[in-house]
Amino acid sequence: MPSNAQDAVGLLRSALRGNDPTIFFEHRSLLDGSWARRAYPGDEFVVPFGKASILREGTTLTVVSWGAMVERCEQAIINTGISSDLLDLRTLSPWDRDATLASVRKTRRCLIVHEDTMTAGFGAEIAAVIAKEAFFDLDAPIERLTMPDVPSPHSPVLLEEVLPSVDTISRAIKTLAEI
Repeated sequence: MPSNAQDAVGLLRSALRGNDPTIFFEHRSLLDGSWARRAYPGDEFVVPFGKASILREGTTLTVVSWGAMVERCEQAIINTGISSDLLDLRTLSPWDRDATLASVRKTRRCLIVHEDTMTAGFGAEIAAVIAKEAFFDLDAPIERLTMPDVPSPHSPVLLEEVLPSVDTISRAIKTLAEI
């Protein structure tokens, strides 16, 4: 689930060169979003499955995201000015547990942001692993910011109303940082 064109190229190459079946999700924002545009990385650029990209490094909290929410998370971190790690998972199966746990152990706080619903969304898996593996390293509850448990609207206007916005992500970052 790449957040930008460069990662999409690298992940597609990994899928094509591997022998395992792969489901590749390309978010609609990759097609026309200016943030997702990247220079062509070359013919040999490959992104290994299960390796997150650490887009920002900080000390106060860890924000874990993927797909189009990564752009919003980065903007929210900039807006708040709160020193935060930003992890773009890039792949969900496998996902980079080691990078996530290392970051959470460093910052002692975690916000998971994604487009899926709260119930049964992939963020719940990440939260469960963090709770099991790094519970005693946490100074605050693990927070998830998602779409509410409603059917995903097809209307772009309605969809924007239910997705986490830069403002809601910024508020969640501020609240978690104050704990």
